[in-house]
Amino acid sequence: MSSEPVKMQANAPPEGLIHLDVAATDHEGKPFSGLAEKDFALLDNGVPQKIVSFAASNQATDENERLTEVMLVLDEVNLSPVQLKLVKDESIKFLRQNGGHLGQSTSIYWFTTSGLYASATPTTDGNALAEDVAYHRSPRTILAIPRSRDPFMTAESERVARWERSLRALYAIAVGRRGDPGRKLLVWTGFGWPVVHRQEEYKDTAFSSLVELSTRIREARMVISEVTARTEPAAPSFNDFYKDYLAGVRAPSELEEPGARAPSGVVEPGVHPFIHFALPVLAIQSGGLVLDPVSDISRAIEDCVEDARVFYTMSFDPPTATRPDEYHDLKVQIGAPGLSARTNTGYYDQPVFYDQPRFPARRVSVHELQEILDKANDEQDGELAKQLTGLGLSERLNSSLLSLWKNRLRGKKSIAALVALADESAFLDPPAAEILSDPAPDLETQRQMISRTVKYLKEVIPKLPDFFAIRTTTEYEQSSAQKADTWKTAPADQSLREAVTERATLRYRNGREEQDAEKKKGSASARKKDLNFTGVFGPILGSVLVDATRGNSILFWSRWVQGERGREAVFGYIVRAENPHYDVTYCCLVGGRTFLTSPRYLGELAIDPGTGAILRLTMEAELGWIREPNLNPVLPAKGAAMMVEYGPVEIGGRKYVCPHRSVVIMRVRTVSTLTIWGQTFDTYAPYETLLNDIVYTDYHKFGVEARMLPGFDVVPDATASPAVNGQSPTKPPPNP
Repeated sequence: MSSEPVKMQANAPPEGLIHLDVAATDHEGKPFSGLAEKDFALLDNGVPQKIVSFAASNQATDENERLTEVMLVLDEVNLSPVQLKLVKDESIKFLRQNGGHLGQSTSIYWFTTSGLYASATPTTDGNALAEDVAYHRSPRTILAIPRSRDPFMTAESERVARWERSLRALYAIAVGRRGDPGRKLLVWTGFGWPVVHRQEEYKDTAFSSLVELSTRIREARMVISEVTARTEPAAPSFNDFYKDYLAGVRAPSELEEPGARAPSGVVEPGVHPFIHFALPVLAIQSGGLVLDPVSDISRAIEDCVEDARVFYTMSFDPPTATRPDEYHDLKVQIGAPGLSARTNTGYYDQPVFYDQPRFPARRVSVHELQEILDKANDEQDGELAKQLTGLGLSERLNSSLLSLWKNRLRGKKSIAALVALADESAFLDPPAAEILSDPAPDLETQRQMISRTVKYLKEVIPKLPDFFAIRTTTEYEQSSAQKADTWKTAPADQSLREAVTERATLRYRNGREEQDAEKKKGSASARKKDLNFTGVFGPILGSVLVDATRGNSILFWSRWVQGERGREAVFGYIVRAENPHYDVTYCCLVGGRTFLTSPRYLGELAIDPGTGAILRLTMEAELGWIREPNLNPVLPAKGAAMMVEYGPVEIGGRKYVCPHRSVVIMRVRTVSTLTIWGQTFDTYAPYETLLNDIVYTDYHKFGVEARMLPGFDVVPDATASPAVNGQSPTKPPPNP
């Protein structure tokens, strides 16, 4: 598990949410190469879909677009001793071909009554793997399955136990490989597992189990092929009619089809075999093969590898699902005559693939919010907080009004709800009453104002004295998931609540920001998501102005507004320059990695037209176009924005323009840890909103003053640093 940041490159090719590996074959069933994207058509429930990405495996240099591993499963559970010996001998024959030099990295899996075991690592050394098979060496435990010692177990109960263990083994392989790059081929040598009749205890869970198994196989990019192990031609049996069950299961009722055919092929009313879980069905649905070679197993394995090696990888964005586990049928068509395509036959679409933001029950203006607060003096704190949580502002609430209303409210919950409401409005336009009707200045006047800002950044900001200040950060997050919530769809309650408050000492020394350890106060269960940013005392201002005035970026006049201390000039900007000075970081992705990107962004600069001082800055990242391969879904951060307001503060008896308040807000995809069939893994869950409200206070000049008093002898101390009032002059005094 790596914690290294994953850099999102703006020029990286996009990836769709659903990834497919497509085999193209001619009329003889042989792999066909040389096709281009234009030769393919992709249908989702019969509707053509745009192919977002496309690559041919025989032309790819990226391992993500190649067959990276072959996995051979030797099934001791469902094969007789004679059949197992045949499988071992044929597997050794396959592994030792070409002098033991395999064309693909290969692993051996042993499926036994006690669990699933594997060779040490994937390797192209076929001779070493052949020795593992010959001597039953399996150093890696994938899944341990305690054996049942029930002396009264019936034959049918034993079949059910084998069926369940077999599915768990397949699931464990898929989960274990879902985070690895590239396509994988799993060759299960044997007949698969027994077809069982419906058991009462599986009645309510069978559909969800099938959805889960199908999804993890697809996510692992694992194509399954079944190679049977028989010594003579088979009589008509299950293999003659499994194709009746290849269609995807859309609802639980389809697993309980009355009068389904039993393995004998005879219709037996009231018998409901779980044929949808059978190995040949799962193989075909994954885009794989079902081969019945009659003893020539090694040749059949080689055919499976050759078939899986040549393919076309493509991705697309699915339609928005209206409900969890919405099945979609997939078909890939090839325009060239005589060719056919084989890939996943379907997938289960989920609402979580796309963001499902909360929409407030009612949007109000600042004036309407004031009326609500005026009437709420006697309301209970919780009731007012609930009312505010259901609202959304249609315009920006300025800091002076927010401060005034916070002082009027008496309840902690209602104050927190008001702050969250105000912060979410920080990037909206101000009320019409705050927008001045003064005409826009001419271009020359605009240039002069920007020139003053440049001069301010070059000459005034560097002269800020060394100082320290207190930064108080209140983190807001959505409520914890409830038992009824599922990772497949957004929770009904996405309202923000105050989670934790942090207090930190910021030091500005020699033009650089430093930070002491933060003191956290809040719920012990609050999840730490650091959205703080640095550079608010100057560097970030210069970086934005540089980005906004170079390359293809645009800096333009917006409006005059009435600020707290007079008229302010507002400029808008859109940064389209290469390598912008804005990094968005979010931890953590699936696998513990960190999302890091330098996106395009836009925002506003409000400046003092006389001095050029920046009084308000906003930055809103354009993250919707960023895609990363191997993320499903692939948008870890959908939105990121920050706002900083500046105003006069007194430091050492002089006035300086410094930060007063800031807001950082992100819309990010969460990671949910699931444990299913004994396998624990992470998957992407719904988006959530994270918000930090930050206030800067208690500015003080950094340093101490000392003077020698006459009439005293100074006693030198070679072991101690000079100190005044018990404080080292190299450290700031305690917070007053």
